[in-house]
Amino acid sequence: MVAGCTGASPTGVPRSSTQPSSLASPTPLVELGVNGGSLMIVSDDEVLAKSLNAMVDLGATMLRLDIAWPVVEPVQGTLNWAPVDRVVDAARKRGIRVIGIVDYTPQWESGIGNPIAQRPSSVSEFGRFAGDVADHFDGRLAGYEIWNEPNGGYFFRPGPDPEYYTAMLRSAYRAIKAVDRDNLVIGGSLATAVDSSLTMNGLRFLKRMYAAGAAGYFDALAVHPYSYPESFSADPLDPVSAMRMVSDMYAQMRAHGDGGKKMWATEMGYPTRGDLPSDTKIQSDVVTRSVQEWSQLSYAGPAIIHELRDRAAGTGDREDSFGVLATDFSPKPLYKSLRTLVRMHVVDDPTYRRLLGSAEASGLDLGGPVTPWYRSASRRGIAQLRQEFANGLVICTRDDCFASPTPVGRYLDRAGATPVGPFVDGRQIARGVRLITVFYSPRSGAHSLSGEMLDRWRPEYGFPMTDEYIDGNSRVVRCEHVTMRKAFGEPVVIERS
Repeated sequence: MVAGCTGASPTGVPRSSTQPSSLASPTPLVELGVNGGSLMIVSDDEVLAKSLNAMVDLGATMLRLDIAWPVVEPVQGTLNWAPVDRVVDAARKRGIRVIGIVDYTPQWESGIGNPIAQRPSSVSEFGRFAGDVADHFDGRLAGYEIWNEPNGGYFFRPGPDPEYYTAMLRSAYRAIKAVDRDNLVIGGSLATAVDSSLTMNGLRFLKRMYAAGAAGYFDALAVHPYSYPESFSADPLDPVSAMRMVSDMYAQMRAHGDGGKKMWATEMGYPTRGDLPSDTKIQSDVVTRSVQEWSQLSYAGPAIIHELRDRAAGTGDREDSFGVLATDFSPKPLYKSLRTLVRMHVVDDPTYRRLLGSAEASGLDLGGPVTPWYRSASRRGIAQLRQEFANGLVICTRDDCFASPTPVGRYLDRAGATPVGPFVDGRQIARGVRLITVFYSPRSGAHSLSGEMLDRWRPEYGFPMTDEYIDGNSRVVRCEHVTMRKAFGEPVVIERS
């Protein structure tokens, strides 16, 4: 209960707890899939069978497959589904669900010599093709992902254009849903990219999608949360880190009424060659941790690993080395690690269970986790473990874990303070430079009292409406029903409204 002036001790200091937090149950592992379908389309039957059997052995239940417009309709009006049908049908026979990526542009439509990376010249023509895909594969695909990384100039030339992409998404959505209202349409496919000459920041792209009318035109949002050379939770306070950008994207979804929809990680991976710290052990450690961290999110959809098999051997190009298998199908350590993880079915992370257990025990309506747990520190250098939720956060120190509503958590961060007691009756004790009590209600906002002001405060004064400020030769706090004023060397005086 958040109250303005009831249920408190005379000092206004809520009880504290030093009891160890209880552990929540292990969280289910998200569904695991792989990319690699484009290689399968050009593979012979033996290699295709070997690839899909490796997926089954891995425990991957989903294949992300390009249904590339230039491949299906290289000549206007002539559609050749056979190469894609072969892969889809072979996957389904093994119980593998297929996500079709409706992407790329034939030369006859774009008028451009390099069709793969060019966006369509006609939104309606792209929608027509998306409808043809849905009609042909009716009942055989688990979902339709609209394009690949439209916020990257590599795949959406001449360059990122969220308004144009949104028009494509709306056209495709209508056409796919016209075939079957239950078809799953996955929008976005956004890289967690930064602004550059070739790419647009993924969060900014999504904001402009919503401004252009994307709400209501996707059933799930796809992202590509690449974070190498570290795992997904790295650099948690950096606004352009993968974790922070994904969390901020979900905040946008909530703000536009899409908080009940899932975010799918339709690419997640790490190369084993190139200019990064790249070897197979690092790949295994980083990607396995990233899948576990992704599974902690309340809005997490499937994690699709990029990709099943290396594209080429012996090159220095990192794009050729994302596979969990080498070109000869020999497994990298990541393959074995993911297979073990899938067979466990859960993420049994003691730290996550501690934080989640503390959230559940707090009695606060924190909502679901919007970040994985991560390491941080207060401005005073106190080591913290933190996890953010839709309506608050949990902060753990060495001995204790305490939950705070979001406005209180933000206040604590600004004050450089760490909670040392639970949030009870609208108040929470915290330690920064000195001991403070943070007061919060939706009416008053979050403000703190300390020292003589806190000692003099009484519940009938109501919650502070301001922090302490200087007025002439006095320190002043304005509460809901009184003003507390203390001149230098004098006791606190209460001025009633």
